[in-house]
Amino acid sequence: MIQKISIENYKSIKTLSDFELKPVNILIGANNSGKSNFLDVFAFLRDSFPKYVLEDDSGHEWRGWQAAVIKRGGAESVVHYGAQQFKIDLIIQALHYSIEIEATNWKPGRIRHEKLLFDESKQIIFELDLEKNGVSFYKNGQWRNTSYSPRDGYTGLSSLLDDPNRDYENQVYDFARKVSEIKIYDRIHTEIWSPVRTPKVPKGETNLDEDGGNLVGVLHQLSQTQPQFLERLNSLLKVVFDDFAQISFPSNNQGELLIRWEDKNGRVSNVAQLSDGTLKFLCLVAILKNPNPPALIGIDEPDAKLNPMMIGFLSDMIKEAVQRTQIIATTHNPDFVSLFDPDEIVILQQYRGATEMRRFSTKGALELWLEDFDTRELWLMGELESRW
Repeated sequence: MIQKISIENYKSIKTLSDFELKPVNILIGANNSGKSNFLDVFAFLRDSFPKYVLEDDSGHEWRGWQAAVIKRGGAESVVHYGAQQFKIDLIIQALHYSIEIEATNWKPGRIRHEKLLFDESKQIIFELDLEKNGVSFYKNGQWRNTSYSPRDGYTGLSSLLDDPNRDYENQVYDFARKVSEIKIYDRIHTEIWSPVRTPKVPKGETNLDEDGGNLVGVLHQLSQTQPQFLERLNSLLKVVFDDFAQISFPSNNQGELLIRWEDKNGRVSNVAQLSDGTLKFLCLVAILKNPNPPALIGIDEPDAKLNPMMIGFLSDMIKEAVQRTQIIATTHNPDFVSLFDPDEIVILQQYRGATEMRRFSTKGALELWLEDFDTRELWLMGELESRW
């Protein structure tokens, strides 16, 4: 779990220092307050691994951290207005990671400095700076230079996973792996044209793609590999949907997987016939009921498209899922917010062109407010988003 994060000059976030992350973090705030930008910090770190490749309009192929910057419009589009570089710091399980990228005439910019160290002892694991041609690892009092270069899209963190020497403790590689597997669900599509509504060839996947397109494959694989998953899925859907009977995932003549939804009257629907809200709920089940999820999951407005009667089930799934993962979610729904504890709610505001973040539990006189009002009422009164 990420214990703390610090951010400097990333999009609208000018300064965020040692911000503590809980197992559940519910972000609220007006449009353009910075909620999506905060989620994107984690997506950027995940995209900075060389497995991420992007081809620009000229046909040039970018990889790793360069592709991550280009995807976001170039370094000048990522840095906060008037700044020349941005910096991200994470503390995860006694490891402290930092990366600083500077905007230059070259569109991706350049890595100005990057370091991973043990937080308490300050013992360096690797360091990359402008004075070195590539990533250098530190072990037993000696530096070991490597061929991994930021010009090839590598960061020091991403090179850890490819380094054949692998002579560090398992927690170091586990740190890099967890960052590389972050999932940010900010574009789940359920429209009539979306990939989620088409049959899929089974690929053995257990993690939902960020657009939800492999939903049937994930549900089928979890049903095949996890004891009682399908039974529990059917039980949950019977509680949520009054007329539901059962769901299954048969194959068509081409070997592609289908979703078969049957109601109590014997009517059968396929995935193309299901409502947007039903498909969105199934995507959330695939994300939150996964027994082996990524270490960090971000979900933009998970309650959107859902019937108001379903948000209680959604909050229950989130609270159960944090036994296995860490969750950051955004919302504009006061009823959804009211289902979480005050210390799980993060308020974001724009002030003088920059995002400010603070936990609801740190607002003054919180205990007095909660004697007379719940969080839903305080939000509707405007008190949650009043400037502190």
